[in-house]
Amino acid sequence: MNRDLKITAIIGAAIAFSLAATGLWLLKCARQIEANQVVRAHQAEANRQAFEDLRNDRWKALMHDVQGQVRQKSIAKREHVLRQTLADEPYAQGAFIWVKGKGLVCSLEIPPDLAAKFPPDYSWKEKGQTPHPRALQEFDGHLVAWQRLQGNADKAIEVFGILIGKPEMLPFDDPENLPFDDPVVIRLTGYGLLCIALLLVVAVVWLLYHAAHKARLDALTKTNFVSLVSHELNTPLTAIIPYADMLRKGRLASEEDRQEAYSVIADESVRLKGLVAELLDFSRLERRTKKYTITDFDAAELVRSVVRLMRGRFPDGAPSVSAEGSLPVHADADAVKAILINLLDNAAKYAPGAPVEVVAEKGGCGVRVEVRDRGPGLSPEGLRNVFTRFWRADDSATASVGGFGLGLTIARSYARDMGGDLTVAARPGGGTVFTLELKEAGNG
Repeated sequence: MNRDLKITAIIGAAIAFSLAATGLWLLKCARQIEANQVVRAHQAEANRQAFEDLRNDRWKALMHDVQGQVRQKSIAKREHVLRQTLADEPYAQGAFIWVKGKGLVCSLEIPPDLAAKFPPDYSWKEKGQTPHPRALQEFDGHLVAWQRLQGNADKAIEVFGILIGKPEMLPFDDPENLPFDDPVVIRLTGYGLLCIALLLVVAVVWLLYHAAHKARLDALTKTNFVSLVSHELNTPLTAIIPYADMLRKGRLASEEDRQEAYSVIADESVRLKGLVAELLDFSRLERRTKKYTITDFDAAELVRSVVRLMRGRFPDGAPSVSAEGSLPVHADADAVKAILINLLDNAAKYAPGAPVEVVAEKGGCGVRVEVRDRGPGLSPEGLRNVFTRFWRADDSATASVGGFGLGLTIARSYARDMGGDLTVAARPGGGTVFTLELKEAGNG
């Protein structure tokens, strides 16, 4: 497993862990919010009950206590008593003293709009009748507890009162608030993050499994490749060594036998050199050390020269060429020549006796060279994998053909490194079409 993949897996696992932790924290927050809502509901209900108790009982005791302190005292002292009452009683919001003929002579914490509505000659009647000297009344939407006193000197009626707060104004022990308070949204978000974390874990596991599987396939491919290289390199040597040994020991008496031995040794040496060169080219491409000499040249002339060079590989008739005129391209001439030789050599090996056509023309954004044959063609799997390194068609028609399975891989790498491409397609009516695309000279 390579280092980048390990880093990716570690980062993915860390993100998954963070998402899962955040999701669990959100679920915990949702439960806390719901618990707080229950506490608030209980507290609100307790406040409502306390307020009802206040309406029924507490105001009477309050007014009785205050009455004993304000009787026979000056208004200033009575104001002090009322201020002290406001400070001691959490449900007392305001207080006042009203004197018949003088109106509101003292107003403590009474809303201005409410104080302005106290009439100067208010008779303190309830439903048209003078109520009990101690009463709890609704006054302009407010709840007022008041006590009426009878003065000794002028028999003037004096009233003092307390403005009682609403239930929500009573002391309330509010649980710790969170910056968000919708438990449904929080819970859905938490579950969503947990699902994402699970999917990420599955993706990381799949990535590791896929990488391990690919590593096993690569190891198997390399093992097979070593076996294939050993076999392919040994094949020419099995011909070279016996003939060289016979020549060295003088066992070939006739000149004809010696010439045949020289010919076999030369041919197999050339073949061996080609196999080694193919391995070296593949190694350079893998290490990205392949060097190209990019120039402008005539692709049509190069195509015609390659066909002439490969004429001997087609004993039943040389490929037909359609490359009229001049087709200037911007590429490496040696690399293009190597690509065309590989394509024509494959046509000779895999489609022996079948007609082969080479067509060079302008097309797309440059020059297109097509090598068309009428051979057995490739299966859908073959069309997908024909450029895969070490891949070789394994059927009765091609099992006897040697090679490493690197020729087309190298050819397409050459084409793409020069800014072009090499593609393959099934030919209508049977056969295969390989298309080499090259940059036109002067076009970028």
